[in-house]
Amino acid sequence: MSGSAFEACILYLNENPWERLRLLAQLMPKTDLQILIRGRSAFGWRRFPNDAIELLIKCLQKSGIQGLAIFDGLNDLNNLKWHFQVAKEIGLQVHPALVFALSPAHNDAYYASKARECAEWGVHSVSLADASGLLTPERVRTLIPAIRSAIGNLDFSFVSHCGTGLGTACYQEAMKLGVDILSTASIPLSQGNSIPSTWETLSYARENGLEAGVDDFLVRKIDDYFYWVAYQEKKPVGQAVSFNPAQYKKYATHQIPGGMMSHLGSQLKNLGLERLVPEVLEEAGRVRQEIGYPVMVTPFSQIVGVQAVFNVIQKERYRTVPSDLCLYARGYYGEPAAPIDPNVKDRILQGEDPTPIDPTENYLEPVVSRARKEAGASLSDEELLLTLFFSRPTLEKFRKNQRTIEFLAVKPPLTALIQEIGKRPQMRKFRFQKGPLRVEQTW
Repeated sequence: MSGSAFEACILYLNENPWERLRLLAQLMPKTDLQILIRGRSAFGWRRFPNDAIELLIKCLQKSGIQGLAIFDGLNDLNNLKWHFQVAKEIGLQVHPALVFALSPAHNDAYYASKARECAEWGVHSVSLADASGLLTPERVRTLIPAIRSAIGNLDFSFVSHCGTGLGTACYQEAMKLGVDILSTASIPLSQGNSIPSTWETLSYARENGLEAGVDDFLVRKIDDYFYWVAYQEKKPVGQAVSFNPAQYKKYATHQIPGGMMSHLGSQLKNLGLERLVPEVLEEAGRVRQEIGYPVMVTPFSQIVGVQAVFNVIQKERYRTVPSDLCLYARGYYGEPAAPIDPNVKDRILQGEDPTPIDPTENYLEPVVSRARKEAGASLSDEELLLTLFFSRPTLEKFRKNQRTIEFLAVKPPLTALIQEIGKRPQMRKFRFQKGPLRVEQTW
């Protein structure tokens, strides 16, 4: 489960995310549950001090989480050390993830160095995460061995998304090069902007003489279940994307993820400026380069995208600078992979306080005790954390509309089939065959 799923429960599903975690743990007692946390921001934009991070991790464990996957959008490991210390102290597994990006700074040596540092902490595994689908099979052939060499015999996991059409090909290469764990999805939930499917990945593994110890029947059963859910909910299922070299080249220039790109397009359309989308994307690539090549994940994709819009609309670069970019330039979020262009930094901080910010300076701030004093002693730790992560109007709306999480028993396929036939009074003929069994009925 990721932080975005946690947010979706509150913002869209009106479900208690803590209750969802407990139900998952109850229904899957033999499965180690893992949650992905975005560094100091956890499940939002605001950077939280030590006490909030510690309380969050302890509440996650009480709700059934056994593993903590952690990443930082700048791959600044200083932002993750406290998570590791707390998790280790209470017995949680720790799985740091390094986020892949394309830039001169994000070379193989950069990732090997970061991976080596993670391994020295004593973590349970190291992961390489290609959330943007930017990795190519050619780059995999050099990057995976570099990280493998840096972490020794430590478990090495890899996840790549399929938005550019290269995810599956990268998996095929990675499994040959010493990766231990590949993240996969059920077929209906795979491909597109998601990740490769479990079934397809298993097939390629076996072609290479590798076994995962997975029950094929159960994999197919899960696939069938999600096909059924998609049908019931009228949701699309994943479709493979074909690799397009020209589109990949454009995407690699700005690296703005699909969700952010859709938002930019929508905002410009509302302003009657939809024609400027290509120019904004090109400008986003320039802004990203000038400010040190941040990985284009939240909040940095938003920071870069918003600045690019201002630069294009106002026809003057860095005339208007959002406060988040000023904070970034002062070091609030951590250390970028490359230095910020000095001239651009001067423009960003013109008229602002240029004093560098130590990103660790608020780590000892007593946020939890202050929030507890304001909220009262009757509020549970879980509810208290929600007040830290979400605004008051958001929580008021959630509590007003909160619903009980329901899960329906999975119907036997034959029962579901008969019920579906009953919904179709216009049907005049039905034929079913499975092995030697054959049923045919005409009305």
